[in-house]
Order: sequence, then structure tokens, then C-alpha cells
Amino acid sequence: MASTTALPAQRLPVQRSATDYSVASSSAPSQVVSPADSPRNSPSTTSLSSMGSVDEEGLKNQRGTLIDTYGNEFKIPDYTIKQIRDAIPAHCFERSAATGYYYILRDIACIATTFTLAYNFVTPEYIPSTPVRAGLWALYTVLQGLFGTGLWVIAHECGHQAFSDSKTINDTTGWILHSALLVPYFSWKISHGKHHKATGNMERDMVFLPKTREVYASRVGHAIHEISELMEETPIATATHMVLQQLFGWPLYLITNVTGHNNHHKQTEGKGEGKRNGWFSGVNHFMPSSPLYERKDEKLILLSDVGLALTCTALYFIYQNFGFQNLLVWYLIPYLWVNHWLVAITYLQHTDPSLPHYD
Repeated sequence: MASTTALPAQRLPVQRSATDYSVASSSAPSQVVSPADSPRNSPSTTSLSSMGSVDEEGLKNQRGTLIDTYGNEFKIPDYTIKQIRDAIPAHCFERSAATGYYYILRDIACIATTFTLAYNFVTPEYIPSTPVRAGLWALYTVLQGLFGTGLWVIAHECGHQAFSDSKTINDTTGWILHSALLVPYFSWKISHGKHHKATGNMERDMVFLPKTREVYASRVGHAIHEISELMEETPIATATHMVLQQLFGWPLYLITNVTGHNNHHKQTEGKGEGKRNGWFSGVNHFMPSSPLYERKDEKLILLSDVGLALTCTALYFIYQNFGFQNLLVWYLIPYLWVNHWLVAITYLQHTDPSLPHYD
């Protein structure tokens, strides 16, 4: 069961007024520039992260009409997390370790069966054609990536304590599964929990924070009013960004905290002074000294690193005994497929233009 958090009363939605989306002109009045030619129905009112006890009329008077990226007026929901939870049948909150382990064994059986079939039968003796063998091994990597994603998601549920009623079972199972997939279980569990507590908050959210127009304009060296024209037709840049994101987005997030907030100087224990996201900056999911964590969490960060070290040792053994080519096909390419599905799923969940963000 995923954690959610209501919007604190003092957190106000970022105003998206008509002038925010207009291009400077001395002759034409300001108008909304929308990604779509015409406004579409906005699902913003269903976003859990947008809920709060903010007086909408008072907010309108204070900051003007709130407009989402599609050009639709955004209305703050007036229902609460409790009302939503009360509407969900009680049996939906029941947890079963037996059911959870059934899913794990099922996925492991699929992985083992796929490997056994490919290892024994996708060979020159059975399939003389090299292109056909290459195609079947490519299919192998896709299938293993799907099964691996299933295990990844189960470990995610362990981190949310949704796998069973036992915290020990949850964390032990999640640590084993995520370590096998080169994920620092406790490190990510902690930062992911903070993400759920600050979803959509432009200062505290841990991942998928959109760049503001001002930040993006400063990076590309153009004035803000030029950004709309620059971004209208960029298929090559968009495709390149998408490929890099799908291949390397997840490891880059773990290593450099890409798309996470950069307000580490606000870390209450002083661990973030002088640190910013990036390579070798000390802001990552592997170092106990990272400002993403409090000092009380440091032993858990080390335990996550131990899990990764064990997996890397096993992979090195495979490399030594079977060679890099087999390691690449058996594990590394399926690993990239797992990353692809993980990033694709979470990207779609977090980046729709109708989802609100708050300052």
C-alpha cells in the first residue's frame, strides 16, 4: 500500500497565470500557450498530492486563477485522504506473506525457465542460423527484463510495508530482491518515503522535479519568452533525451540524484552544506554521509551497500568463469530492460502536465 500525504495548509500551488505562458509582444495581448490546440479535461482534481485544506476562493483572491499546463483552470480538491481511505474496502488493506512469496516464486520460476531454455537450446547445435539465435537471445533479454521488473515492484512493496504484516519479513525480502537487482534497498526506501511525503513540492520532492522556465532558460542561454518557440519542434533532441533517460535514468538518479531537489543546505543536521546534485558531489544513494539521509539512517545505508557488494561479487564470478559476453546477455541487458520499465512507469506517473506542483 503506497504512502500518500495531504498538502499542508501553508503549501500553496504554483500559480500558472496566462502571462506565464505568453510570448512577449508589443502588439498582441497575452494569451495562454498550451501543449494542446484546445484545452482538454484535466485530471488534476484526482491527484492525491494536491489535496489540502486550502480555501480556494481566498487563494484565487490572493494569487489569481490557477491554470494547469493545458490551459485549464485548476481547482483544489476539497476531499481528504481519510475520505478516500474510508471509501476503499477493508480487505484491500490486508497483507499476506504467503501471497507475496507466491508471486516471488512465480517470477523466479519464469526467470529460471527462460534461462534454462535459452542456455540449452538457443545454441548452434539446435539453431545453426546466427541471426535467428541473436533474435532469440534478444527476446530472452526482454522477457528477463519483464520478470525482473516484477521482482523490483515486489521489493518496492516491501519498502512500503505492504508485503506482509511483519516489518522484519518485509525488509529482509526487499533487501534480498533489490540487492539482486543492484538497488540499494534501505537507501532508496528512505528517500522514496520522503518523496511520498513531499510529492509535488518544488523544494522538498526527491525525484521528477520539473525545471522551471527560468532555470531551463538560464541553462540553454535564451530569454524566457523564447523557450516556447525553441521547444515546439525538437524531435531529435526529444528522442535523444528519451533514449538516454530510459537507458541510464535510474542509475544516474542513484549516483547523482538527477531530477531530485537541490536544497541540501536545508538538511537539519548540516550534512548538506556546500553539496549539490552531480557527479562526485556526495549527494547519492550509497554514502552514509549523503544529505539525503539523517545520521540515524547511516547503518542502513551501509547495509544496502553490503547487499550491492554481494551481488557484484556474484557477477564478477560469472564474468571470470563465463566471460563478459555471457554476463552481458544473461544479466546486464536484462538489467537495462528493468531500468527501462521502471523509468517508463514512474515517468508517466509523475510528469503529466496536469499534475500540480507547489512552492
